[in-house]
Amino acid sequence: MQSTPSQGTSTRIIEQFFAFVGAIICLIVSVRVLQVVGEQQAMWPLPGLYLLEMLVASGLAVFAVLGDEAKQSRLRPVLIWVAVGMLLAFTIMGAWSIGFLFAPVASLFALAPSCRTQARREYLLHLAWDCSRRLPRWL
Repeated sequence: MQSTPSQGTSTRIIEQFFAFVGAIICLIVSVRVLQVVGEQQAMWPLPGLYLLEMLVASGLAVFAVLGDEAKQSRLRPVLIWVAVGMLLAFTIMGAWSIGFLFAPVASLFALAPSCRTQARREYLLHLAWDCSRRLPRWL
């Protein structure tokens, strides 16, 4: 059964909504943590660099979601999953301090490609298999 154009449009809107909400939450959490931690560690720039990395990862995911649908680039879903992996790694590494604040961001960015995958009747296992099969060519 083929999806109708209205289903594709609504899935695209939901996907963009998840990406934008994730980026906004990431921005709010990063700014607030930088306000609190920045005053205590003026000489040590590492917390700011980690937070900048999280903002770059969320920007990368939003860029991938907002990509032109007509181009059908196969790299865009990979960019979203790379951003999710970066956010999850930071969540695990910073679990005892600020890491869990980024867990909702990672889950929202993981929902965005999942919506597209379900809409196209492809399963995440197929997507992971495809990515692992193409990985040697990208390297």
